[in-house]
Order: sequence, then C-alpha cells, then structure tokens
Amino acid sequence: MITVLPVENPERLAALYEAAGLVQPADGGGVEAKDGEESLGYCLYRFNEEAMTVLALEPASDRLMADGVLRSALHVAVTRGIPAAYYGDTAPVQLFRSLGFIKNDENRELDIGKLFSSCKNCEAGR
Repeated sequence: MITVLPVENPERLAALYEAAGLVQPADGGGVEAKDGEESLGYCLYRFNEEAMTVLALEPASDRLMADGVLRSALHVAVTRGIPAAYYGDTAPVQLFRSLGFIKNDENRELDIGKLFSSCKNCEAGR
C-alpha cells in the first residue's frame, strides 16, 4: 500500500535533502511517498506561519505520483493553517505548470485551492 506522510525522522529528512542536492533549512520539512519501505518520491519544503515554499518534488517523471506527493505537501500547509504556497528556485516549475498548480508565475505562487479538486491534468497526460 502506498502512503504519503510527513517525514518525522530527522535523519531521513536530512538524507532526502542531501539526495535532492539541497541544504536543509532550519524551517524545512518534507513528505515522502512509500510502498512499504521503498521510497517512491518526496516533496521538500520550508514553511512559516504565512507560507510554504516548495523546494523539490520527485518523481518528476511520474505525473500521477508527483501530483499526489505535491497534494500531500499542500495538505500539510492547510492543516497547519498556512494560507499560501510558493515555489523556490530549485523546484520543478515545468512540472507544476503541467499539473496546473501555478496560480501566479510572477509571484511564484502555487494554487493551494487545487488541493480540493481532482487531478484533471493527470488524466489528460495519460
């Protein structure tokens, strides 16, 4: 069974940041998709009370998995009462665009509201 959950283990979170070639920020977090013990993908982000900034998303090659992992990360923001999400310089902007999650390119804003709709763009990409 596939699960996508926040990464609670500090060593595992540090390993994911290292795998993505990123330095883990003090306010960094992440979610990871797993099938048993096998890692299927992850989303790394930083956050504060006002916003989440997505730094990395894998797997970029599997649109359905990427969509689910991104939605799980955005769900973390929503459950913490964080009202906005953005993407950082290292994030896969083209993937966000193809999934329809870009709300405002100029501000690098992601559409958190899309979390509450189905993945119509994923269906089109099959």
